[in-house]
Amino acid sequence: MKILYVSGYTRMVLFNKLLPKALRKNGFDVTEFDWNSVKKFNRIFNLIPREKIENEINSKLIKTAQKTKPHFVFILKGEPLSVETLDILRNEIGAVTFNWFGDDPWEFPTFSGKVANHYDFFFTYDPYSVKLYNKIGQKNAFHLPYGYDEHLVDSIELSEKEKKKYECDIAFIGSHYPKREELLVQLKDKYKLKIWGRGWKGTSCEDLYQGSALYGTDMLKAMKSVKILLNIHKGFEEGVEESGEGLNLRVMEAVASKSFQLTNNQADIKNRFVPNKEIAVFNSWNECLDKIEYFLDDDKKRKTIAEAGYNRFLKDHTLDKRMKEMMNIIQVHKTK
Repeated sequence: MKILYVSGYTRMVLFNKLLPKALRKNGFDVTEFDWNSVKKFNRIFNLIPREKIENEINSKLIKTAQKTKPHFVFILKGEPLSVETLDILRNEIGAVTFNWFGDDPWEFPTFSGKVANHYDFFFTYDPYSVKLYNKIGQKNAFHLPYGYDEHLVDSIELSEKEKKKYECDIAFIGSHYPKREELLVQLKDKYKLKIWGRGWKGTSCEDLYQGSALYGTDMLKAMKSVKILLNIHKGFEEGVEESGEGLNLRVMEAVASKSFQLTNNQADIKNRFVPNKEIAVFNSWNECLDKIEYFLDDDKKRKTIAEAGYNRFLKDHTLDKRMKEMMNIIQVHKTK
């Protein structure tokens, strides 16, 4: 069976490449279409209007589908794709189309809710958002949590220079949001804290900011080097409408890296891991502060939880298993 895989999500560059690898391991013939490759130089020089670039992306995607005649078209988010293109892929090419969307529930009003009904299937990492898609008429909306590639993480080695660059008591790897700044600034005077991500320059945490975001193998190297990887889901403490219930990709990246992770207790955690045995969780910021102090003093406990989380990851959450799960759902429901 042939899959046309459409990537280009710029903040998940490495993950973009891991998905076709996992699909091929499940026996699919995969053609890759990366929309970032269309006029890539324009991202730097911005010489061509965005509308013209998007028109070219849509045109080239349709031509690729006409040439390869895929049974399935798998799109990861797909910001530049028009609904007209999505309809052509379904109705003229005859492919089963599906999306795996990773920015729920925040982008439902502005983006995903507007395109979901132009797909045959719509997968979201957030169980809460399935109800949102059902309400607008997308009956083939399914919750599919993230997974990760265990072989990639196992292959990563750090030099002594890299270990010194990344090592710290606590690391936060993620974009700036005011709530995150409000929480992290409370740690700066007590612990060796390092922050990587977009938007931290000019904030009260600027002196903790390491000068860049971290992506790909650099991010995984950092995860392997820190004592506590702090994970604060967007919208934490602001209600399910803001935070959703799903586990962000950072959760799976961390367990795959055997990193000790302390994360806010998203609703789906209990369905994927044993809380505080396979992954450390907190329900309030005060509890987070207490657990930071407790775990920093107990190297053995951190290692025990990190190893248990890794074993659970190998059992249930590898990307190979996740792609098998996705394609099984499609096969079961596509004729209904």
